[in-house]
Amino acid sequence: MMTDRRTAAALMGLLWLATGCGDGDHGGPDAATPTALATATRMATSPVTTPTPPPAPSRTDTAHSTPTATVADCCTPTATPTGMASATVTPTSTPQLPVITFFGLARADDLALVPTEIDAAGRPVYVRGQGQAMTLVLEARRGLRPLGTSAYEPSGALPGVEFLVSRPLGDGSPAVCDVVSPMLGGVPGIDPPVFSDEREVQAAIDDLGCRVNDGTGFPAARSGENACTRMEPSFEYGLVDATSDLQYCMPIARAWAFAVGDTIVAARVRDVTGTLSVTREIVVRVERAQPFECDTGLGERVFTVERPASRLVTSATGSADASVDPWRPSQLRICAGRAIAEGIYPLSLREDAVLGVTLANGGVLCARLGARGSSGFLDCNGGSAADVEALQDVEGSTRIAVDSGLGLDAGTGAAMIRAPIAFMELAAGARPDDCADAEYPPPFNGALTTATGTAQVVDGDSVVAEASAAGMTFDCETWRDPGTGALVMPFPIVNPPAAGRAAVLVLGE
Repeated sequence: MMTDRRTAAALMGLLWLATGCGDGDHGGPDAATPTALATATRMATSPVTTPTPPPAPSRTDTAHSTPTATVADCCTPTATPTGMASATVTPTSTPQLPVITFFGLARADDLALVPTEIDAAGRPVYVRGQGQAMTLVLEARRGLRPLGTSAYEPSGALPGVEFLVSRPLGDGSPAVCDVVSPMLGGVPGIDPPVFSDEREVQAAIDDLGCRVNDGTGFPAARSGENACTRMEPSFEYGLVDATSDLQYCMPIARAWAFAVGDTIVAARVRDVTGTLSVTREIVVRVERAQPFECDTGLGERVFTVERPASRLVTSATGSADASVDPWRPSQLRICAGRAIAEGIYPLSLREDAVLGVTLANGGVLCARLGARGSSGFLDCNGGSAADVEALQDVEGSTRIAVDSGLGLDAGTGAAMIRAPIAFMELAAGARPDDCADAEYPPPFNGALTTATGTAQVVDGDSVVAEASAAGMTFDCETWRDPGTGALVMPFPIVNPPAAGRAAVLVLGE
């Protein structure tokens, strides 16, 4: 864990501003409307029909145990029109348990979303075109006692809200609360997302909890006065359900984005005495391995990696090329979709790519880039920051952390693509073509950019090795034509035989 969680959390607001971006659906059919939000709230508060997990023992006391009561034991949900157009719950007696009144998503512009469907298990399903630029929102109402307000307790005390995800977010980094640049990371998945006292489960709960933001950077709840959600038609900020006491908001940034496919998110709340609510689940579905069609936008660019425009620079060689001929013939098929803002086009890789680089020491550096889960942008108006940093500790005890969207305006034609990337080095005598059939380690969430890419190997606060190189912007007018643009891909090296070095692949045509 990080030693100063309050400092980390205080920077989360800045991180969200730096990493969030719209997904081009403002004002779309999934924005909140009075009728739709009432329906959405009822769906989001319906009991999940999946089997109830066994009671979980407390980390510090027996109040941590999961209650066996159901919603029907404490209250009867009825839809009642209100100024917020949300469903209310009329107690038939004094509620014994805290109640989750809304659990869902809000768009990048803070409009609460309506579930697309309900799955066979009774869970609301939210279908999105990308795994970031949205906010996970949970609202709750107290039972006999007030709700806990904290989402993360570094002291080990029990938080007021707990989340779990069934699949990793971002790179799935096991580090807890890696939410501050440069050590940005994701969250491990727990499948199935069942709350328990197991160490890995508690670590995942803490990792998600410290990403909750109360509007000032602290991992805590919000009141209605500073809610993170807006509703049509007034577009004013307020609680989704007017009967809620508190709201917990978790911005989803690039570093902990949802993966393509279905991810189950489980949540529960706790009052100040430790009494727990019934667990609720939703499904976040990020569509398609390729998030858009090429024929609806600028189209496909076949980027052919050529020598001598392509090279490898390392902390040991400086600006000199650390590679020799031959390289494996390789292409990056880059899709530019329909504009999501004026002059901004989404990018993705249409298929996996393998690079094979012959090293001066006789070995071969292999890199595999995954199309599934890749995403990025091409800025044809200028104004976007696109620098990339990649770093790892010298002992290799943490995963490679990659931050993007850094620096100043990268110019007209700037591009950046995030993608799953895996590296490995073959021994002397291997051929670049051998990279196609090599056994790669698990990928990390890497990045390519036309701006500046910097790789670092660090030891605590000290930089052990560093390498940096700059790419070249594309010509948007001739996007499909080869010959313009260069991409750089930074990565640290902490494993033998080149341990303790930083490197940047420069890919040119």
